[in-house]
Amino acid sequence: MASRRRPPSMKRFLLVAALALLASVLPLSPAAGQTPAARSLLNVPFRGVAAPASTFDLVQSVTDFKPGAKSHVMTTGTPHYLSVLAGELTVDIDGKSEAVAAGKGVSAPAGAKLTLSNTGAANARLFAVTLLAVGAVADVHQLSAPGITTFATGRRTMPNAPAVVDIVLIGAEYDPGYQTPNHVMNEFHLMIHLAGRVGYVYLDGGSETYAAGSQGIMYEARPGYMRNEGQVASTTVWAWVANPGKPLTSAVAAAPAPGAPNTGNSAAQGGAAIPVGVAAAGLVLVFLGGSAFAAKRAKDAWRNG
Repeated sequence: MASRRRPPSMKRFLLVAALALLASVLPLSPAAGQTPAARSLLNVPFRGVAAPASTFDLVQSVTDFKPGAKSHVMTTGTPHYLSVLAGELTVDIDGKSEAVAAGKGVSAPAGAKLTLSNTGAANARLFAVTLLAVGAVADVHQLSAPGITTFATGRRTMPNAPAVVDIVLIGAEYDPGYQTPNHVMNEFHLMIHLAGRVGYVYLDGGSETYAAGSQGIMYEARPGYMRNEGQVASTTVWAWVANPGKPLTSAVAAAPAPGAPNTGNSAAQGGAAIPVGVAAAGLVLVFLGGSAFAAKRAKDAWRNG
């Protein structure tokens, strides 16, 4: 008996279904022969900043601006440290406007009139950092104008701060399978995870995993490494509040004796505090593993979404 042949449309359907099933079980990874890499999204230092007190809160937010979105006018009670992660924002400080592109930053002094707007045709993303009195708030973390959405806010209390600090805003993207070299975080910091899944693995045996929208720290003086634990690229931004002239991180080779406790993580929302647990160029080499340093804009599909 002659066999019945499937119509071409059915063959195409079965081929597409088979490819979709294969894609669902295979991890997304760099092209064959390529080593998973990391890219710098942001590296903006603000040097010689006067700390507001010996104990204060580091507060940071990631906020999205649709095309045409404009914030209300804010009066800055304390200095604001602003950087752009994607697109471009117009920052108006006391009537003087400046276009700030992705990978760049600007500060607004205390007492300034501040307005943020997206005058371009693509989405823009802001990373804002302030040093506030414990429990205090600033308008830049609570923007509510049309077309403006806060992605996440993180908060951490810094005790026994020096009178003068350096604030360094950092952002990085890791390929699937990427792992940083072993290092130790020397200085106070706070991270917000934007996409993918990032693991902190400590050489004493502890580990944590953070998803998009969560805040975290890689605990100071606890050696380990960071890695992408998912199947898509992971992105993270964070701020350092550091002793001027002291290294932010140090490379380590050997594992310490086991015994340090594993700790949890927390969502980066609404200012919930978490417990306290190299020079800028050296920092980039530690977190990017020696890969080429290049500012990277967000992908066109997101920017024009």
